[in-house]
Amino acid sequence: MSQELKELLRSVLQEELKPVHDRRERLEGTVGHLRQDVSQLQQDVSQLQKDVTQLQEGQKALQRDVTQLQQGQQILEHEMVGMKQMQERILEELHISKHNQALMLNDVTSIRKSVDVTVSYLQRRSDVMFDKLIDHEKEI
Repeated sequence: MSQELKELLRSVLQEELKPVHDRRERLEGTVGHLRQDVSQLQQDVSQLQKDVTQLQEGQKALQRDVTQLQQGQQILEHEMVGMKQMQERILEELHISKHNQALMLNDVTSIRKSVDVTVSYLQRRSDVMFDKLIDHEKEI
């Protein structure tokens, strides 16, 4: 009977332990899934770290580009100041040129009047001299 008792005890134990075994199997399955999830999370964290590193490198490159652009902007602003100064000088010289042109026009007009007066005077003098020459030839 001891064998029958053993079998009976084994059967009772198996039935009583079946829910524990089932639960253990479910827990092992859950642990397996958790391990996969942890592995996936580790891969995701690794990828995020790579992405962060790339972003930091991109940010450094962007900062270098911004610095270069700011330096270029300062150079352009400096050149623009020089161009404005040059433009002011050109405008001033143009104004002086226009003023000088008006003065020269006045001078040319005065010279022309003077030349006209001189030519008129010389014309009258030459007429007088021709008249005297004719008179002198008549006397001779």
